[in-house]
Amino acid sequence: MGTKIYGIGACQSIDNSGETIVVAGMDVSKCRILSDEHANEEGELPMFRIIGGITMAKAVNTEAECEDEYQRRCWKSAGVPFIYTEGELADDSGHPDALSAAALIKFCAGRPDVPLKIGLSVEGGTLERSGTDKKTLSRTVATGFALTVKPANPKCILFLKNDLAKSDKTQVPPARYYEALKKSQSKTSLIENKQLMLLYHMDRLNKSISDYMGAFTSLKCHNCGKAVRLFKSTSNMPNGCATCGNAFSMSDIWRALNK
Repeated sequence: MGTKIYGIGACQSIDNSGETIVVAGMDVSKCRILSDEHANEEGELPMFRIIGGITMAKAVNTEAECEDEYQRRCWKSAGVPFIYTEGELADDSGHPDALSAAALIKFCAGRPDVPLKIGLSVEGGTLERSGTDKKTLSRTVATGFALTVKPANPKCILFLKNDLAKSDKTQVPPARYYEALKKSQSKTSLIENKQLMLLYHMDRLNKSISDYMGAFTSLKCHNCGKAVRLFKSTSNMPNGCATCGNAFSMSDIWRALNK
């Protein structure tokens, strides 16, 4: 068993980028990955930056919704709706980055004299923004959380849940932790990724593909405006307009299927 952690994965307060996540609008059902710092700007996460897994993620909107002492501790710290999360590091398997992260978390825990603090930052995508300045992330999907020394929201702090001898091995924290302190974490890690949004919506089709077999609908071409008869069967889907040859996108076909 690896080192267990818990904390505030996301919080409904203004972060360093001026954005606010609406906790009630965040889908955490596919939250699986615990990573070391953030993904790159394309949203890709190198395998060895994955240092553990998420064992629990839930929205806590009021103090009355707290189920145990861990969640109550987080509520007292946040004071606003938040995403409570628990995770386990892969340090018991000898993962070098997980060992370093576990050692660093323990080193910082309960040490007011240590300037290096570990927090959490949500990884995922934004599905919908609202507000006049579009700074409110009203609908989001979380795929995991990153351990970071520069969380976009300072309220997103991390706590140590257990203390295993396996994780007590002396490890030198990677230099990137200290380098990160010199940089400003001003951007949210919730990326604007159209592919992620499409996959998210396709996973929630109103009907299954088998429900559409033998039926048909129409798909209007953006180029010539002609409607094409689209059979709702994987073997009969046209990949382009029969009139002008304009290629249909996956988004066009998905919208037609989900009418």
